Amino acid sequence: MDNTLIIGLTLVVYKSLLLFIGWFSRKQTTSVENYYLGGKQIGPLITAISYSASNSSAWTLLGVSGIAYKFGLSTIWLVIGVIVGMFFNWLIVAPTLFRMTRSKDLITIPQFLVNEYQEKEKNPILLLSSIIIIFSFAFYIASQFQGAGNAFQNTFNWGIVQSIALSAIVIFAYTYMGGYLAVSITDTIQGFLMGFTALIMPLVALMKLGGPGVLIDSIINNSTDFTSLTLGNTGLMAMGLIFGQLGIALGYFGQPHLLSRFMAAKDEASLKRARQYTLIWFIIVFIGMWLLGLIGHFMITDLDNNENVFFKLSESLFSPIIQGLLMAAVISAIMSTADSQILVCASSISLDVGLKLSEDPLKQSRLVTGVVIFLSAVIAIFLPEKIFSRVLFAWTAMGSAFGPAIIARLLKWRIHPKNLFITIAAGFLLAVIFFYLPNSIGDWMERVLPFSIGMVLIYLFKE
Repeated sequence: MDNTLIIGLTLVVYKSLLLFIGWFSRKQTTSVENYYLGGKQIGPLITAISYSASNSSAWTLLGVSGIAYKFGLSTIWLVIGVIVGMFFNWLIVAPTLFRMTRSKDLITIPQFLVNEYQEKEKNPILLLSSIIIIFSFAFYIASQFQGAGNAFQNTFNWGIVQSIALSAIVIFAYTYMGGYLAVSITDTIQGFLMGFTALIMPLVALMKLGGPGVLIDSIINNSTDFTSLTLGNTGLMAMGLIFGQLGIALGYFGQPHLLSRFMAAKDEASLKRARQYTLIWFIIVFIGMWLLGLIGHFMITDLDNNENVFFKLSESLFSPIIQGLLMAAVISAIMSTADSQILVCASSISLDVGLKLSEDPLKQSRLVTGVVIFLSAVIAIFLPEKIFSRVLFAWTAMGSAFGPAIIARLLKWRIHPKNLFITIAAGFLLAVIFFYLPNSIGDWMERVLPFSIGMVLIYLFKE
């Protein structure tokens, strides 16, 4: 049987499973709260793995392995930043956010930010928050569809439009039918598949290279910047690179699609167990993909696009059936992030802005989901960009906008509504401005300064 056909059949079976889950979950999705937060009855394993999968988009499997392939050992600081940011998000934010939102029966993060204000004070903040979420996630989701395009192009030689359209249709189908419950269950399956991939691929690649000793010798004998922990930089330049990569940790405090996982958990005991599962998953997946990029650097020397190292190694190391599973892992990384972000966008439009497309609230939520998916697919097709840079921009923008405000609310600081509005707007605008300024070493200005300035502002605004 033709290799491409085997890979294709494997993917058909996998996508059919996702659609079945969406259909099955539809029966239990009978209210807006069910649609957006799964009835707030999600257990520890699904909470942990779906959180992890939602966090780890195409950026993880393709982007992290790609930058490790291109820049080498210095990218370890990025991996450390991701793991540290995730851990403190679970340790500090999760339990307090759970208690505060559960007691008030809140569904969205913007609702949490404005809960204590009068109705007329809430609306400007809700509108601003929704604009930021929709703008940022439109590009974030587009990067996922772009990752799908890369995957199908590398495997089947499909055009980018067909590839993006297929992924968008599948995500729309199971998200439309089953909402948060379908998203959480499918994300858990996809999370396990991603974890398996991050274990098996580096191990097989390492054996093909000749073992750990050969990898270590290759690194030691390579005198280029690739083997430097600071990419050959010294002094302040080295510090800038390190802080820039560690700065990704700050974004965790302001990601609505991740924070909603805490709000949907069954109870606090589930959150504590979920934190342990999440830490294990992050260590396996991020270090695994980082190692894969390093190994790939010494195995593949003629790669035009560094974000394709995953596909090239998959093609050279595995049989068609395993290639199909690995391809499914990439699609999993894409779908598990995109579906969560799509739900957040839909909830923001329906619940925070109050846009009405239907008198039936549940039907309204599903219609908005379709609109968000369509717009993101259009951006992916007509505004192509590197997956890594597009994701980090959206991540930084939302982290800088919402992170300081969320921390202030968790600490129960009293902030005047106008000052909260200013803080959110300033964090977002600074992230956009620094993104378009000439790059600093490690992009530390873009990743650290907007959040830091936002924290200073909201502290000064504290009453």
